[in-house]
Amino acid sequence: MTDTVVPATSDKTVSSTETVANDDSVTTVTKSKTIHPDHSVTVTTTVDKTEQKNGDHIVTSVTQTTSLSLDPNVDKKIIRQIEYYLSDVNMVRDKFLKNEITKDEGWIPLSVLTTFKRLQSLTTDFNTIISALKKSVSGLIQIDETQNKIRRHPERPLPSSQAELELSLRNRTVFVKGFPKTTDINIDKLLHFFEKFGSIESVQMKKQFKSKDFNGAAFVVFPTDDNAREFIQKSKETPIVYDDGSALECSLQDDFYKKKALDSANGGRPADDDDAKEKRANDKQGRKEKRKEELDKKTSEHLEKLNNENLTGAVIHLAGMTPNVTRELIKEKFNPFTKMPWIDFNKGDAEAWVRLNEADTAKTVLEKVLAAGQGKLVIDGKEVISRLVEGEEEVEFWKEANEKRAAERIKKSERFGGGGKRGGRGGKRNNNRRGGQKRKRDHGRGGDSDSNDEDESTESKSPKKVKGVTAD
Repeated sequence: MTDTVVPATSDKTVSSTETVANDDSVTTVTKSKTIHPDHSVTVTTTVDKTEQKNGDHIVTSVTQTTSLSLDPNVDKKIIRQIEYYLSDVNMVRDKFLKNEITKDEGWIPLSVLTTFKRLQSLTTDFNTIISALKKSVSGLIQIDETQNKIRRHPERPLPSSQAELELSLRNRTVFVKGFPKTTDINIDKLLHFFEKFGSIESVQMKKQFKSKDFNGAAFVVFPTDDNAREFIQKSKETPIVYDDGSALECSLQDDFYKKKALDSANGGRPADDDDAKEKRANDKQGRKEKRKEELDKKTSEHLEKLNNENLTGAVIHLAGMTPNVTRELIKEKFNPFTKMPWIDFNKGDAEAWVRLNEADTAKTVLEKVLAAGQGKLVIDGKEVISRLVEGEEEVEFWKEANEKRAAERIKKSERFGGGGKRGGRGGKRNNNRRGGQKRKRDHGRGGDSDSNDEDESTESKSPKKVKGVTAD
């Protein structure tokens, strides 16, 4: 017995052959199983028997073919998909299907529907589709006598406008959030989850604007207002939990948008209760404390660096300043004898410290300054007292000076965007705009599990496509 895999572009076929030989006959049994893209399976069995009678070869061949489906829920999925195509939510916005229903009293050929990708992924066999739709109990779909076309039941007229649709959906749509934001969450899983709570019309996944990733929330449309409110009441009595254990929050769509409007009026902050406000205040305090820790760390690191750069024998102390003395007047006395001294002094102080840029130069510089003034240092018409800062006094001076310099350096760095980078005020602004892009949502009953349903083309070979309009 041998197995052979026959390559194919869309179908996958596995064949097996078994041969049995007797004295006067040879029997060969060939079985092939073909798996189609619509998940259906065709099994073909061929029996060839060769007999030898009276010197003649007699060949008998018998072939039997059977078809079956691998997916036990395929009927349910076909109903769900086609009912989405003909639902209020889809028909109001789908120009292609709205155009189709004007051609033949609302009838849509199955040859058109089977060009849609989502239905193609389930089946393209008309008999399978009709057989499934006969099991629908919603009353939405009517099947033609020829069984090759369907339409939305005339007793279920479409809303006349988008505004009328939104009004009818307002109190039968529930906003549910709290799902895990993982890539394995798709429309099929959400539909299967919500169908445990009764009949639903559609599920609409909310996605991030830029990445299009699922944001953990969905809109669920129920057949009636009462169904939606019953679901909300159940969620209050017994918290609804998703398969992974995530607790879900449920509210009517109308209530969700009202709360969103209040949040917007509140400057983008949620209009919550006292517990939420307290949590927000605690979070703010936590951020402040974390920021302070980061600044203290940066200050300590900079202080350590400054302490390693202390210069011995480079500080001169001055006392007896008049109220009119300025840094510039002090510098005028020292500039001829040293390069760019740092004057630690504020106008009105009685004393000042002159920090030089080279170690062990304070004595020499001070002698030259006094010699230039004939043994005196006169600033603003008054002789001031000058001396060298040495020993423990010099160590303490550098400690205090470095702490002050480190704190001022970090404060300045934070004010101007972190070390001179143009990231704070006055920095280059980001002028990217959204360019009018509209947020799209993944619609349940026709939505692709991996992408927005709106983005799929009908890809019909016979009817003309309408640009920018989809039914899949």
